[in-house]
Amino acid sequence: MKAVVVYESLWGNTAAIAQAIAEGLGPGTRVMSTREATAGAIRDADFLVVGSPVMGFSVPNERMIGGIQVKAGSAPPDLSQPPMRTWLDSLVPGEKPFAAFETRVKGPWGKATPAIEESMKKLGYRKASEAQKFVVEGTQGPLKEGEIERARQWGAELSRW
Repeated sequence: MKAVVVYESLWGNTAAIAQAIAEGLGPGTRVMSTREATAGAIRDADFLVVGSPVMGFSVPNERMIGGIQVKAGSAPPDLSQPPMRTWLDSLVPGEKPFAAFETRVKGPWGKATPAIEESMKKLGYRKASEAQKFVVEGTQGPLKEGEIERARQWGAELSRW
């Protein structure tokens, strides 16, 4: 299976989860930010795994990203990739199977995966797995202990799809 894991990551946590999922999916799985995952780059994929952080109770968009306030002494976010909402809005229709994931702080702070799933399904993609949520300790991380291994395990489960 030729799988591609597409992610948006502001402080590296979602990127780390994406990499772990790819390791679980197996050799040859490509990991791409929303900047790298152009229509041409994902055209030959048999399976897509798509993930983003939860921001503003949903999937990040341009307005949310533009409003990020960086506190003194904090690491600045990586703004080199388009927000997930922008990537989803530019995605071409397809029929590939997909799975969605999100990174989030623990609590009632919304979800990104329903928006990812809804967008993908409207474009004709087929949901292959229940979405996964990976917990980040605080806005910038680090990831909760055990989340990287859990992401690898989920990737291995997806590889059997």
